[in-house]
Amino acid sequence: MSVLLERTSTMNDRPFALLITWTTYGTWLPGDERGYVSSTQVPHAAALPKQNQYGTPYTRDDGYTKQVAYAEQKHPTVWLTLDQAKVVAETLIKACQEKGWHIAQAAIMSNHVHVLVMQCPQDGPGVRRILKGTTQAALSRHAGQPKRWFTTRGSDRYKFDQQAVDNAYHYVKRQEGMLVGIENMKVYIPSEVC
Repeated sequence: MSVLLERTSTMNDRPFALLITWTTYGTWLPGDERGYVSSTQVPHAAALPKQNQYGTPYTRDDGYTKQVAYAEQKHPTVWLTLDQAKVVAETLIKACQEKGWHIAQAAIMSNHVHVLVMQCPQDGPGVRRILKGTTQAALSRHAGQPKRWFTTRGSDRYKFDQQAVDNAYHYVKRQEGMLVGIENMKVYIPSEVC
């Protein structure tokens, strides 16, 4: 039996969830060894256009591109602390409660956030904008000054069947380096962080 069977939102009896991910500012730059889809910078030549077509492998590990991206940063790189991750988690729950959405699982790491949200509109960019915007504002209030906390974009993955929802749930729950998690709208601190 599915761990989320009673929790998934449905449209015409189809399970639905959004797996939304975004990174903290400056922690995953173009040129990164983990892969990127931005343009690749070439010394003394025009940049190679980004390769962002389905099935195209990520471009990886380009030192020059990463150096250029780092030099062009307008704000300091952000690595969330445990205290800041708690602010993110509490703010995510409050924002979803206000909208009537449900967080099945979320993971807040020092350099990125995953949120598996249900009972929400099938509008990834709109849902992400609300979640990022409210946490951005809460972190700035917590710090006592405005600051750029997150990158501009993010990822919205639509999950339309129970197996996809379950896989996303387990993927988020098993994140390495998690500072703070959310499970069924409740904050928890992983035992390795305590």
